[in-house]
Amino acid sequence: MNTLLGNITEITTEGSLSLVKIKVQDTVLTSIVIDTPETAHYLKTGNSIKILFKETEVILAKKFAGTISVQNKMDCIVNSFEKGTLLCKIILRFGRYTIASVITRTAFDQLGIEENDEITAMIKTNEISLSHD
Repeated sequence: MNTLLGNITEITTEGSLSLVKIKVQDTVLTSIVIDTPETAHYLKTGNSIKILFKETEVILAKKFAGTISVQNKMDCIVNSFEKGTLLCKIILRFGRYTIASVITRTAFDQLGIEENDEITAMIKTNEISLSHD
């Protein structure tokens, strides 16, 4: 499980759903949660929050320059990788954080991933969980 720390910068609520924007370093990430500031004490602008997402939910793009519906994009550097027959695990540097991604070997080969490559890591809004301690 990948974990980042950030601060809530904006909350938009409709019904029982809230779209939460969180600043992590210089990047704003977005999560949608089934909670509101009225039902969850941790949903307050300025609060520190943990962002959690699985390694299998990290989409990778190399030389990404297009428009895509995935809102959460992080500019990363490939730190290392482990290649298997079916799957590959890529370890990325995102500022002071380490992010892991697991993709198929076919996708890894298509991207031509090497150490120190610049990679865009993307996570769909609904794949990010929030945790408060």
